[in-house]
Amino acid sequence: AISRLLFRAIKNTTLVGLIALAVIILFAVLISYLVVRRPNPFNHLIDTVSMLPYIMPGSVIGIALVIVFSKPPFAIAGTLGIMIAALAIRRLPFTSRSAAAAMMKITPSIEEAALSLGATKIKTFAGITVPMMSSGIISGAVLSWVSIITEMSSGVILYNNRTMTLTIGTYVQINNGVYGVAAVFASVTTILTIICLAVYLRFTKLEDVQV
Repeated sequence: AISRLLFRAIKNTTLVGLIALAVIILFAVLISYLVVRRPNPFNHLIDTVSMLPYIMPGSVIGIALVIVFSKPPFAIAGTLGIMIAALAIRRLPFTSRSAAAAMMKITPSIEEAALSLGATKIKTFAGITVPMMSSGIISGAVLSWVSIITEMSSGVILYNNRTMTLTIGTYVQINNGVYGVAAVFASVTTILTIICLAVYLRFTKLEDVQV
């Protein structure tokens, strides 16, 4: 039973984390483009709103999501979908800041040269801009990933037995007084965090060398 619970927590943590991270990267790249390449009051407002989850308690976001998504047609409370939404909202600021900083280092003349040679704006953005800012995106994504797999404040409001993650599993086992099982959950989380931090340090070093 314990091994089945641990396997489920690892699967949920990985699945929810990867999907949330994909959503985060997509929105972070779009927000960074709007802020850096298309600055105007509305786009800066979008940037400010995207940063609000950084200062808001996770429990507040969790309660808000339960209220919004507990009734049709968006009744996803109690599913992995609401966990993904919570994590994507909570951890977007890490990657969006890193992506914006990376885009600021790219001179617009490079994109203008591609446009003058006949490339479309979409091809220029996808083929030139995004690859050039990849180190910043990856370093920000790794930080988001670490915070995703260690997230508990919003998850503790949203989880059930089917959507339990590693950190929630640790919390539940401690509450139940099963400290040995909690230690196993915490150890797996620690190993994943160490691996992610090692990847982050590698990419930040590469970025420093390139600069």
